[in-house]
Amino acid sequence: MKRYLPFLITLTLFVYGCNQAPQFTVYGEIDNYKGYVFLRYGDAVDSTIVENGKFAFEGTVERVMQAAITNKADGVFSAPFYLDNDSVYVKTTFAEPYIKMIEAHSPANALVTQVIDEVGAIMEDEQKLRSNGIFLYMDSITQLYPRNDFIIDVTMEIVSGDYITLQQSDKLLGTIDTTLIHPVEFEAVKTAISRQERINPGDEFPAFSFNGLNGETFTQESFPNQYLLIDVWATWCGPCIQSFEKLKPIYEDLDGTLEILNVSIDPYPQLPINFLEKNKLPWKQAYAEGEFGNPFLKQLGVVFLPFYYLISPDGEILAINPDVEEIPELIKSRGSLKGVLK
Repeated sequence: MKRYLPFLITLTLFVYGCNQAPQFTVYGEIDNYKGYVFLRYGDAVDSTIVENGKFAFEGTVERVMQAAITNKADGVFSAPFYLDNDSVYVKTTFAEPYIKMIEAHSPANALVTQVIDEVGAIMEDEQKLRSNGIFLYMDSITQLYPRNDFIIDVTMEIVSGDYITLQQSDKLLGTIDTTLIHPVEFEAVKTAISRQERINPGDEFPAFSFNGLNGETFTQESFPNQYLLIDVWATWCGPCIQSFEKLKPIYEDLDGTLEILNVSIDPYPQLPINFLEKNKLPWKQAYAEGEFGNPFLKQLGVVFLPFYYLISPDGEILAINPDVEEIPELIKSRGSLKGVLK
């Protein structure tokens, strides 16, 4: 029997290797840090000690999902990456109070870069957009990766915008695994889609009345002969505040042609009032009660911030969530068209 022992050991190892679940290995480096780091993904948290600026984790995931290296077991996702059952190299640094991501390398993270580049190229090509380029691309990518967290996030952003038809949105949502979407986020997507059934560029903007922070009331009649940008924001929204700096030179250059109405959806009006005392803005300020649950804002499909509606002097919706830099050209183009039609 002894002569069969090596063969049996080899066979046992082979069978064990075949039955072993796929695993990931996350290995990385971190600057300016000593102690434990944590790997957070899904509902799981793992920890390991940093030795000589290096750390490593092993485990398994059932799909590609977002993960993060944190300095606390419940730490924020300030160093995010995508985790798959493969080898993942991450380079991070600690900048008080969070760990920050410098780079992440794996097939799943390479896919992120690829999709961002390819979607961006389609968005910049008007001919491809008009020929359903964004839908055709997303239709192919969702079929390949229906349970990939990143692809699901991109799909939700596409169907929440005005890039594809309602039928195409239904097709994409039928391809991805929507059970992986948080119920609150999925409800927001459905709200955005239902808005597309009611309100789109070219339609008349619904009659509105917003309470100004200084006691006034703003309606469409408050802005005669002006283009109006309704900008829904909150003091907790970083991108909202960053966009103000981009809007300032545009507002000044258009010199009365464009008015901006900031509509805060903070929990209570004192928050934007306090913010505006320290950060002076030259345009109009209003407040809407109820945050995202405000009935009028739900009608408008406001599901993320900042959220923009660009409206013509005669009340037509020119654009929904345009890039801030595109606003002058949108106004100029419509002005030229009006001149031709006269």
